[in-house]
Amino acid sequence: MVESIRGEFNTISDGFVSVPFPLATLLPFTTYGKALKARKNVALALEEVIRKRMDEKLMDGGVEGRKENNRGKKDMVDLLLEAEGGSFFMERMVDICVNLLAAGYDTTSLTMTLAAKFLAETPTALAQLREEHDSIRKSKGENQLLEWSDYQSMAFTQCIINETLRVCNVVNGVMRRANTNIYYKDYIIPKGYKIYASFGAVHLNSEHYENARTFHPWRWQSKNNKDQDMRASSLFSPFGGGPRYCPGNELARGVISVFLHHFVTRFSWDAAEEDKIVSFPTTGILKGYPINLRLLSGSKNNQLTSLIICCIDIIINKGRWKLLTTSAARKQAGWDDQPSRSAGCSRSACKSAAHHPA
Repeated sequence: MVESIRGEFNTISDGFVSVPFPLATLLPFTTYGKALKARKNVALALEEVIRKRMDEKLMDGGVEGRKENNRGKKDMVDLLLEAEGGSFFMERMVDICVNLLAAGYDTTSLTMTLAAKFLAETPTALAQLREEHDSIRKSKGENQLLEWSDYQSMAFTQCIINETLRVCNVVNGVMRRANTNIYYKDYIIPKGYKIYASFGAVHLNSEHYENARTFHPWRWQSKNNKDQDMRASSLFSPFGGGPRYCPGNELARGVISVFLHHFVTRFSWDAAEEDKIVSFPTTGILKGYPINLRLLSGSKNNQLTSLIICCIDIIINKGRWKLLTTSAARKQAGWDDQPSRSAGCSRSACKSAAHHPA
């Protein structure tokens, strides 16, 4: 299902910043019309999943029975089926799932992609990030997982994430409605008017950030630079602000941090072809940023490595990544003697690697 609806989510994202003029809903070739159709297709796919889960729940004696029978752990669909005594109606459950996927899947994976691109283009930043994560890796035993304290020690990782979000504005802005008349300088925004608050207009403003369009993660750690305090201010708002502040912001940071930990300690990479970042209608990379991956010396081709490659394949480049190694590295890893290896991995390998130690 993931493959079938991935493209639909890209279409939905484009629709967020389109103009919903009166006839747009009747014109399927417009950006807004395409987004409405894509949203309907995604909703139908999710409804099918929910109905199937409801049938499983009846057969297995409820969600707890399903868990006891080792048919899988609880996920968001299970929680929705349990919520409020199971009184959620289908349309509401589908709407919640669509919102979660739209808000959490594409934005996080795109941030990972952009971070990989910036790191490849900024060797000094990559070297410092790799040093930070090598230190964490060396401090842990062979079978030890990453812990919360490890995440808290990833100071420069947060600088990389902050700067990636600031420069690229994965979410370009937010839509709001004025609850009262708003007076801004010489302008009046009447009550009831829709407002589009552009994050990029602030994040790329040279009045707030020195060399604003340059990727410079050290700006977030320098004691002599005012930018270091921006994360807690209204001048840095990649996750919005106020009562509608993104509830998944720390989860996103955690996921990206763990990904970067495994990525930079196991691989080196370079761009396979010229590519560039685009910001309209939404932020993205023109060709998806195809890269060549190389297993670092000393890294083993174990289940975790296969899982990471699979995640890269799914999250960042839709199957265009290649893993390149030297003959010696291939022999050490136990690979057959092929010039390159696809970045994909089997579903069973990914499933078993998901619980592999860090």
